[in-house]
Amino acid sequence: MRWSWVGLLAVVLACAGASNQTPVSVSEAARLTVLAKDAEGHPLPGIVFRIRQASVDPHEVFRGTTDARGEATLTVPPGWYVFAAEAPGYQTFVDPDVRLGREHPATVTMTLRPSKAVPGRVVDGAGQPIQAVSLSWIPADTTAPRLDLEGNPDGTFRFEGMGPGPGVLLARRSGYSDARWVYDARPVALTLVLREQGTLRVTGFAPDGRPVDWPHVTLQALEPVVEEGIWFDEHVKDARVYRGLEAGRYRVTFTHSVGDDATWTTSTEVGVVAGQTRELALRFEGVTERAPLRGRVVGADGQPLADVGLSASVGDARKDAFASESSTRTDAEGRFTLEHLSRGPVRVEVSRGTAKVAFEPDAKDVTLERRPSPFVEGRVMGPDGKALTRFKVNSEPYEDPEGRYRYFLEGLGPASLFFAAEGLANTRTRVELREERTVLPDVTLKAGRTVRVRLVRENGQPATSKGRIELRPLPGRESTFAWSQPILGVDPDGRYVLEHVPREPFILDAETKEEGTASQPLSADVEEVTVPLGPEATLAGTMVDEAGRPLQGFSLMVGCQVYPDRLPVTDAEGRFRLPVVPERGCVLRVYPPNGPAGWPMPPLRVFWPLRFNSGRPGGTVQVELRPYTGPASVQVSFPDAGEWDRVILVPGDVPMPSTADAMDALIVSAAEPDMAPAEQRPEREEENEFYRSRREPRFSHLPLGRYTVFVLGNLDGVVALRYSVNLTEPGVHRFETKRAVVGGVRFVP
Repeated sequence: MRWSWVGLLAVVLACAGASNQTPVSVSEAARLTVLAKDAEGHPLPGIVFRIRQASVDPHEVFRGTTDARGEATLTVPPGWYVFAAEAPGYQTFVDPDVRLGREHPATVTMTLRPSKAVPGRVVDGAGQPIQAVSLSWIPADTTAPRLDLEGNPDGTFRFEGMGPGPGVLLARRSGYSDARWVYDARPVALTLVLREQGTLRVTGFAPDGRPVDWPHVTLQALEPVVEEGIWFDEHVKDARVYRGLEAGRYRVTFTHSVGDDATWTTSTEVGVVAGQTRELALRFEGVTERAPLRGRVVGADGQPLADVGLSASVGDARKDAFASESSTRTDAEGRFTLEHLSRGPVRVEVSRGTAKVAFEPDAKDVTLERRPSPFVEGRVMGPDGKALTRFKVNSEPYEDPEGRYRYFLEGLGPASLFFAAEGLANTRTRVELREERTVLPDVTLKAGRTVRVRLVRENGQPATSKGRIELRPLPGRESTFAWSQPILGVDPDGRYVLEHVPREPFILDAETKEEGTASQPLSADVEEVTVPLGPEATLAGTMVDEAGRPLQGFSLMVGCQVYPDRLPVTDAEGRFRLPVVPERGCVLRVYPPNGPAGWPMPPLRVFWPLRFNSGRPGGTVQVELRPYTGPASVQVSFPDAGEWDRVILVPGDVPMPSTADAMDALIVSAAEPDMAPAEQRPEREEENEFYRSRREPRFSHLPLGRYTVFVLGNLDGVVALRYSVNLTEPGVHRFETKRAVVGGVRFVP
């Protein structure tokens, strides 16, 4: 079940494409009441408004007008709507989260604040008008929409409907630096000055002072206005020239080769001024080369090791002004020479073995003992007792006439090994590594059996719809079968063929898309079995918000859903209904809808995963889902997060699980981070939100109390770090984490 939710979600999305967002048709309508008033509370008649369906495509639009009392009533189909009202002299009003049900009428009370037209002009540094500038006003008021326009050919512009409150103004024009201004209140008139984009010309000089013809330079923007800029890099004579840079600070790094296997690096920060060219010369001034570092590499027995790779570094190229690196290999006597390093403490790393070892700046002749990465070795045999010459260990292929293998692992501790060979049943073994070298007993791959499974309906007719079959060990029995669960095809007679199945007992679970499910024992000698299918169970329920209003458009995922080829979605009344495999312990997860684009966005709602028992075949389990609410949040800074790193949260002070199964159970019932990134700014809506949220995971709306955060990494199993969090007051609790693979507890199946 490792990473089951991530994998299942990816499979479902790949198979299903977009979720079916069409709401269930209803015969009755829901009632919407609209109240309009001005800032002093006086009713506003004649205000024209419209509502559009938020999660239905194509959406339907309904319109209305307030009467003499500033009121209006509409009857519309239940569902989720975006409300907007525009009136001359007033700021436009928006509510992106109107939720209506037949038994849940809603009232939208809009306070229209006076607005004024805000004129302005855009000029360059010399005061000349700039035409066709893209301008955006993002108000702090979340009931007001974002205003976007394009300036006139003479550089003038005019914002209509701007409210009196604070906001952010953005300006963009090709060839000029993006600009951002923050206003505490509505501006009266605007004269915006855009600066031309800057240019940076970088020249690199070798340690001997000679200019480098093609300097290897990298550039990093340290304070982008809106998003990472796009600049043009070209080679001009002996320099790198970057054009189209936003005004601001950059980190510039120059790397120069000083030998076949050695480089020197220098870095600095530089400010780029709009409309100007900045000249930057990067030199290795004050950097001196140390004497070659000589030494030898020996094994644990003291014998020299030949042809071993080493790398050495002085300083850190990511943050230090100067750094150097060098690499080499040992000769037949285990000796090495690392040349062209700058002076300073030296860190040396031996490939596939010793971690980095630090030496003082004046170290000359050193000895390194390579302690190799822990490994297991042994032989793989066939069912006839002879060595297999071709096989795989954890998907790594081996060819050896004696069936021998040596497999290196990540650190000491428990590990799982999967052995496979063509035409034989694969097997799994769990090993406890206590030493750097572990010799395993011979692993014998046995000839499997072919099991022909025929699925039939209750009337005895063949079941021919799509389906899948899983073999799992009997309760209390640990199987060595390394089984993967494929989605299988079925022939016209309802038969599935399972190949290379070990001769050991299993529980055979079957489920089809249309004809039911089954679960029955499969003994060790069975090669053909007919499996009658019974009716699936049903999970049905409603999803409502904090006030009990129905929530439309939320996606649901259940680990025991029958043939999950699509994500069920709550309908206009917040209802859902989906088939589940009966007599299972299940977990239900909720995923937010694809709401209306633009700003403001509807409020974030988060749900704890719900554990439930799916009940008897043909039965129905009823649930009601409500989001959790609270005044606190947990914000995790995870700058080194990789593709397989995750952060999850569970309520309470939960200890580290003791087994892989317990870790699996914790993972599937834990809360995932918010789907939206932390500290989201409306002007940054174009950024890659998934990338940001992975490195800045946040858990919002938490009630006060104790929680536990687990940071997960993936090697052969799961590696986990644990953090206990006590939320005693409202606000955001922040902390930084490292990767779980650095010092975490490792679990293997």
